Parts: sequence; C-alpha cells; structure tokens
Amino acid sequence: MIRVLLAIFGMFFLPFFLYAAYVFVRDHGELKKNFLQEAPVNWLAVAGTILAVGTLARLVSTDIIEYESKQRATGETSSTQTPGRSP
Repeated sequence: MIRVLLAIFGMFFLPFFLYAAYVFVRDHGELKKNFLQEAPVNWLAVAGTILAVGTLARLVSTDIIEYESKQRATGETSSTQTPGRSP
C-alpha cells in the first residue's frame, strides 16, 4: 500500500520538480526565492494529475493481472482427477 501511495505522490510532484530543475538550469544555478510565483501551477497540477492517475491505473491493472494468474494456477493444479488414471 505504501508503494502505491509513494508512486502516486511521486508522479504528481514530478512536473513540479522538473520545472524547478528547469528554472535552476535556466538561471545558471542562481536560486530565487519566488521562482514558483511565475510557474504555470495549473498546468503542472494537470500534468501531475494525469501522471498520478496513469500510475494508479497501471499499478491496479498489474495487481489484478497477478491476482488472476495466481487464481488460475491454483485452479489448474487442484483438479479432482488423479494423475495416471483416466475417467
């Protein structure tokens, strides 16, 4: 569960971190106190939301596929027939 939460939060804040790195490189390593005032916060939030929802969908679908493959594997091995005998 913590893996899912960390992945979602990481993907949401990834555009903000990338923008901060871009501003840092653009200003030649000079830190400004108000660099987020000029940031396109709405667009960064939308991009972060899209990444977070995509990550959540990917993790959930992967978990569902793993769960279904485990169910099929146990169902195939626990048959009522005994090996070597025909019905």
